[in-house]
Amino acid sequence: MGELEIIRSRRRYVIEATGSRQTLVIRRMRCLNNVCGKIHHELSDILVPYKIHAAEILEKIIEKDTQEVPLEESTIHRIRSWFYHRADALVGGLIGVYTVLNKGSGVDLSTLPRSILSRIHFFVDKSSGWLKRLVRILVNNNLWIHTQFV
Repeated sequence: MGELEIIRSRRRYVIEATGSRQTLVIRRMRCLNNVCGKIHHELSDILVPYKIHAAEILEKIIEKDTQEVPLEESTIHRIRSWFYHRADALVGGLIGVYTVLNKGSGVDLSTLPRSILSRIHFFVDKSSGWLKRLVRILVNNNLWIHTQFV
């Protein structure tokens, strides 16, 4: 990605942990140097690409902490399904970034935890906000999966 120029903005809304809907203004930018020829959207860290619910809600649902989540069971089930169908690819992206940052010496896969969520926590830490960190790492390295057919 080269130098970016702001070309316009668009509105996007997100459902917060309280259940309220917040409207955000997302800047749209174009690559000036024609390096990639794409338009990019600058996302707030409360957003997960292509998801309407805030990262905080998604994180609670994935961790099965749904007591304070203002959503129906069917929505909770769809969110968990979305995450676990992509979890292996997300871990693969994290392993790739880790390998590049460590100059080719990757992680020994036999030492990773067995649980997919524990594997993710191995790379981004288990503390609150882990989903935001996961999204930032993968999006900024152009490794975010945006379609289920990839």
